Amino acid sequence: MQIQPSNVLNYMKNKREIRDFILNNKKIILTLLFILFFISFYFLVDFSTQSLVAHDEGLYARRARLIAYSDNWLSPPFTFPHHKTLGSYWFIALSIRLFGNSEIALRLPSILSSFLCLICSYLIALKVTNKKSALISVFSLTSMPLWIQYSRYASPDLPFVLCILLVILFFLKSLDSSDYIRQYFYIFLSGLFVSTSFFIRSYMAFVPLIGLTPFIVYQLFRKKYVFRTLFCTGILLGLCPTFLNLYFSLQKFGITGITALYAFAKKQAVGDAVFNELTLLPLNFLYLTFPTGILLIILFIFTRSNIKINYPLLIFYYPLISLSLLLFMSTSYPHYYLFLLPSFSIIFSSYITSNSFRYSYSKASIGYLLFIIMLFLSSILLFSIIFYNDLIIQYSLGKPFIVYILSIFVLLSYLISIRFLFDIKYFKFNILNFFYNIIIPQYIYLSLLFNFGFLGNPNYKIKLFLKDEGVSSIIKTNTIYLLNVDSKTQTLLSYYLPSSKVINNYDEVSKYRYLITSNSNYLKKLNVKQSFISVKKFDNHLLFMNVSK
Repeated sequence: MQIQPSNVLNYMKNKREIRDFILNNKKIILTLLFILFFISFYFLVDFSTQSLVAHDEGLYARRARLIAYSDNWLSPPFTFPHHKTLGSYWFIALSIRLFGNSEIALRLPSILSSFLCLICSYLIALKVTNKKSALISVFSLTSMPLWIQYSRYASPDLPFVLCILLVILFFLKSLDSSDYIRQYFYIFLSGLFVSTSFFIRSYMAFVPLIGLTPFIVYQLFRKKYVFRTLFCTGILLGLCPTFLNLYFSLQKFGITGITALYAFAKKQAVGDAVFNELTLLPLNFLYLTFPTGILLIILFIFTRSNIKINYPLLIFYYPLISLSLLLFMSTSYPHYYLFLLPSFSIIFSSYITSNSFRYSYSKASIGYLLFIIMLFLSSILLFSIIFYNDLIIQYSLGKPFIVYILSIFVLLSYLISIRFLFDIKYFKFNILNFFYNIIIPQYIYLSLLFNFGFLGNPNYKIKLFLKDEGVSSIIKTNTIYLLNVDSKTQTLLSYYLPSSKVINNYDEVSKYRYLITSNSNYLKKLNVKQSFISVKKFDNHLLFMNVSK
């Protein structure tokens, strides 16, 4: 068959058009490809290598499953009054209904919420700074170890952060919009997400909302009465699920169904300690937000930002008030600070984008400080690779080579980044390039370690035990009874084995066919050990079968 000359000409013409299009839009195409590459690390997760963290993930998973298969998602399906509103479990429960009982179902709400948080954070930063600063704020947020960890964690923390960001974003959009209908719509949505955040995180929502109060009140009282009315209407409408949840709790448990919520919040917030763990807080902040945290402190001391920040009540006073409240709480875990990370990243981006030195020695001080820090971190990483080889092999799921390659990759990035700290022949002092040289390899490094189970996978032995051919055949068709199992393992087994039951009446142990216990001597103590034989062992736990049945 002969090819027509016209077809050849058309082919060549199309080829030239495609080539010209790519060349003319090279920057945009490369940017989009980089964004897709960056985003891919959020979703390329090997869930066969994941296991739940006890207690928190196991508890959220178990409670969410109870809600997922209950008839009324607003009525607590628990046997005792619960200390949280049911919104804490709704997203996980919905994911379970859609995708079944698996790690992907449990962690998908956090993965999606984290991704949406990045978009919201970028749009907020865009309104208060500029495009370059907004983009840097997103990169700094994604590289923080605490953010990476909880982006793959089965909990309501990231959906809660998303709600707080939506409160801020819609409020800002109502201020900036020139169309009255859109202004009314956005201010209503902002109020709606205020109360939604309470339904998801209970009294913990008061911390960021109190921090936002000066900004919101100041802006609302500059607007017409209708804005305040619509904002309050959104809050009241958003409270409907919370009121219904409390109503059903009252019907089922009496007044304790409501007071349990307050009692737990009081226990977390009020205690003997003032500024809880004050000595550890700076270290936790530097570690969990590296490199943004340490760079922000150094830049704040030695430089001043040249970027004009819009809405200072939002950017500076909101995180300051919220942080002060968290410091005064008697119990404060790292994930309580998650909602502050977008604000810290925006402040950081304003300093690193455009700054001027405060002192004549600022430039040299920044260079030498970061040089010492990078050498120190590189030494720790290298020391860990060399002297903790046995632990790496043990916790690398039989793939230590991947851990070594990734560790060397991030180690080289730390060392190479030093070239941007001094005025040498080819590279001038450039703190922004120094930052990029660290955060992109670190983001890839930590994301892959979490995605493939090298980190965040503390109970993989339990999953290996349950996947064992002999064990899986037993648990599929039999009820497994849990006898004197430690609380964390019991929490996980109660989720992974839906038909399992905890033994409370020890006098009737002999009538059960299959037992899991963490203490085989306990059976001897109950004078029934001769009736059971060991089927499988994991860690210090054993699966027994009753041979007398």
